[in-house]
Amino acid sequence: MTTVPLKYRLFLLGLLPLIALLLYIRGQSYDPALIDFRVAPVQTSPAPVSAPLTLKGSGESGLVQKTGQIKGFSQLRQQRFTKENLYEHVNGHAEYFISAGFMGLTVTDYVPEGSKAGEPELSAEVYDMGRGIQAFGVLVDESGEKPAPVSIGSMGFKTSGGLNFIRGRYYVKVAALVPKAPVLVFARTLSETIPAEKDPFQIFSRLPDLGKVVTTRFIKEGYRGLDFVRNVVEREYVSGSSKINVALMTGSDQELRRLKSSFLDYFSKAGVRSERLDRSGIEAYKVMDKYEGNWFLIISPDAVFGVFGTDDDSVLKHFEKGKG
Repeated sequence: MTTVPLKYRLFLLGLLPLIALLLYIRGQSYDPALIDFRVAPVQTSPAPVSAPLTLKGSGESGLVQKTGQIKGFSQLRQQRFTKENLYEHVNGHAEYFISAGFMGLTVTDYVPEGSKAGEPELSAEVYDMGRGIQAFGVLVDESGEKPAPVSIGSMGFKTSGGLNFIRGRYYVKVAALVPKAPVLVFARTLSETIPAEKDPFQIFSRLPDLGKVVTTRFIKEGYRGLDFVRNVVEREYVSGSSKINVALMTGSDQELRRLKSSFLDYFSKAGVRSERLDRSGIEAYKVMDKYEGNWFLIISPDAVFGVFGTDDDSVLKHFEKGKG
């Protein structure tokens, strides 16, 4: 066995502190661009989204051009934000919008025509959320408990400083920057400049009439603890002395087939009993769930429903072909 001479061993030992010092110095001069803690939004088989409107020969969105020209109001300034710089406008809240489907934001400040004010009196934030259901989800999240409705766009609510509304895939926030600013007139005119698109937001027409509507909510993910159930519109009704909740899930044909498969797979693996019921134009199951009680899963050609709070199968008539 060969023995390393003592002088070499001492030399190597002497190098260790020097190596440690060099590593420390390198560690203090890292390139922050190499580290990115931003989390990319999870995409779960999204439905096709139409491309943003673009004027030929222009790098600006056609929507930007339209929202900059509101009859009766003059534009003072306009800003555009993308996923990369949204935090500059909604610091601390950007990830929420991005995870909800955010595509882009246009912020424009206005004064009424003829005003000599040097500062804006109204501000409009137009968020492109990619899909109508995603715009609806943000509207509901941001409007608080029992907001006062307003007839602007597809749906709107008053806020303490203005109003919020949706039209198509766009979520819009209008703020009054001075007392007595004409918010309603401005918002209604602005709404008319936003394209309704070929597929307007009509999801509420899919919900049945089961009695007095108490609340309508949007649940983005994990509905009733089921991680495969996302983007749910839930409406609560009072019918007689009972409360009934209807969950509406929409999507492409492929998404709905996958959702049905996930439900049936869950019933099988979790030991949840279900009984198929014959009904016209729909596929219905009565589910005997020890946690949720008895409820109904309804598969229609263009939507999936969950009905909670009743085990009376007469409720299914509201979902049969030609009903609801």
